[in-house]
Amino acid sequence: MQSQILPSRAALVDRIAMQFEYGQNLICLVGNSGLGKSYLAESFITDKYPEFNKAFVKLGAHTKDTELVQQLLENSFRAPLVDHKLSLSENFFVLYNEQPCGPCLWVIDGARHLSDELIQELQLLAKKAPDTLYILVTGQTPKILPEALDIHLEPLSLTESRRLMAMFFQELPPQEDPIFSTFLNESGGNPSILLEWQQTQHQLTLKSERTISRRQIHGFLGAFIAIGILSLVAVVYQKDWADLLRMQQDVEKTAVTELPQPTVLTTQEVLSEAEQPKHQAQVEEKEGTQSMGQHDVKSILDALTLSDKSQDADQNVVPAQEKGGDVSPVPDLQSASDVPAVAQVLSEQVSPNDTVQPVVEDQAQKPEPAAEPVQVANDTQSQTMSDNDWFMAQDSNAWTIQLLAVTDHTVARRYIEQHKLSQIRTAQVVRGKKDWWFVTLAPFSTLDEAKQARANLPETVLAGQPFFKRIVQIKQQIQQSQTQK
Repeated sequence: MQSQILPSRAALVDRIAMQFEYGQNLICLVGNSGLGKSYLAESFITDKYPEFNKAFVKLGAHTKDTELVQQLLENSFRAPLVDHKLSLSENFFVLYNEQPCGPCLWVIDGARHLSDELIQELQLLAKKAPDTLYILVTGQTPKILPEALDIHLEPLSLTESRRLMAMFFQELPPQEDPIFSTFLNESGGNPSILLEWQQTQHQLTLKSERTISRRQIHGFLGAFIAIGILSLVAVVYQKDWADLLRMQQDVEKTAVTELPQPTVLTTQEVLSEAEQPKHQAQVEEKEGTQSMGQHDVKSILDALTLSDKSQDADQNVVPAQEKGGDVSPVPDLQSASDVPAVAQVLSEQVSPNDTVQPVVEDQAQKPEPAAEPVQVANDTQSQTMSDNDWFMAQDSNAWTIQLLAVTDHTVARRYIEQHKLSQIRTAQVVRGKKDWWFVTLAPFSTLDEAKQARANLPETVLAGQPFFKRIVQIKQQIQQSQTQK
């Protein structure tokens, strides 16, 4: 045999040979394109009738009748002289009479390219050949040769399809493989389609698809987890983000310059600011004392002129001494003759500035005694100054004006006592392991109210550059301080 052949195809070859032996000299093998008609015809002519003179001719669209006649006769007779003016049957009879050829087997592949004249000649030779002549023709449609026996070639079954592929491919996918099983079903038992199977490409494509599928699943799972986590975080911190956004919008709407950090004054700066008002007050008191002393001198002189009693004069002088400050006692006056003496004494006490200025300078230069309170007292005062509970109970959207931020509660207390402002609230927080005291004015329901209150503050307070602050920020700092403790 030319090559391996399936059992069903081998049985068909035997059936064709049996039909020839039964006396059917002209047979047409009918089947669709790709079912292996040519392969089966070649197997038949190779396997059967080895003693016959055999001729295999494959017809095409450009094959001429003379070429077909020439090939058939040359394979049947030895060096035949073919007369192209005669028909196929006439040439065959002439040559046979000259030299008998013996039994012959003609196989013609492609009956659709036969002319009507050749079809009639083949039918005539199948009936009247002087010796045994078997003619096998292949075609796609039945009844191409009216007098021929049509034998149909059926498609392969699934088992034979896999068996055929096993003859040409060393390794095949398992029967359960979805791609391979689909390929077998869709091929329809057509050998030409089955032999186009490309094993390497299908296997590589299958593995690649599985790898990509797993990666996609892992990627989708990771993306879903990440989105879920981000959603939870957004839900948890949604309120804080909304407050921060609203605060930024309020700040953008108002042309208010806020300090990036609280204004922190050292103890020396606070004390120096505290001494300035005291010095101004002492100077004003000095000027008032001088004017008051002059006014009292005039009053005393008028009183001494109108009254003769020394007791009335003493009562008018004593209040003047109390208002004047450091005024020396006035001698007893018995009569109006003492008026010039009293005037001289009072003018000496009031007019010169040397009597008051040293006292003021001594008071300013005299150092204050160092306060050494007990630690328990300091803690009590610091706790008393703290309004943390008050802040925690307020509305978070309210506003405050922060005036001062120091680490010494004594400075904060002096600052409060010095300015004596209303609505003073002090917050105690912890920053960098240190206690801080924030001196604020609160509460204000809106930012406009806080601005109006800031505009009414004294110049000494505005010198510290107070700024606006929400109560929610102070609450957060207090909560953080409690956590650190």
